[in-house]
Amino acid sequence: MLSRSLISRLLAALIAFSLYLAGFTALSLTPTTTAQACNPCDCENDRRHNCMGGQFYAVYSKGTPNGCTLEIYSIEPNGTGRRQLRFTERDLARFPAKDQNYLIAATRDARFALYRLSSGELQVNAGPDVENKVYVTIMKGCPAAEVREEVFVTQK
Repeated sequence: MLSRSLISRLLAALIAFSLYLAGFTALSLTPTTTAQACNPCDCENDRRHNCMGGQFYAVYSKGTPNGCTLEIYSIEPNGTGRRQLRFTERDLARFPAKDQNYLIAATRDARFALYRLSSGELQVNAGPDVENKVYVTIMKGCPAAEVREEVFVTQK
């Protein structure tokens, strides 16, 4: 039979060893780097024009030696982008401002569309997404000089 003092010492050693293991495990689970995630408009390496709906689509316009290119991407569930529409400055010049807004182009499933507004601005509609939200990005010029956004929810 074990004496009370031996049991006490074994119990104290077991507790000390458990605390040691707990501290070691906590230290090994502590992150050593910081996760990098941000709103698209707050990321310095993300040049998209839309802040809203960043998990669903992206609009880019960039100056090129031959003018400007406007590209609209869907964001797939795995996070990769898939180009839906692309226009050069020359393409866009074929669609001048008129007395009313009009559709320039849309994807086959009509989830992405580009309009020329009577003001001369370009408008991208993206959606509806899984929450029935339609995201709207309106920009002046190409490359975009001024950008504003809206969102609305459609009926099912």
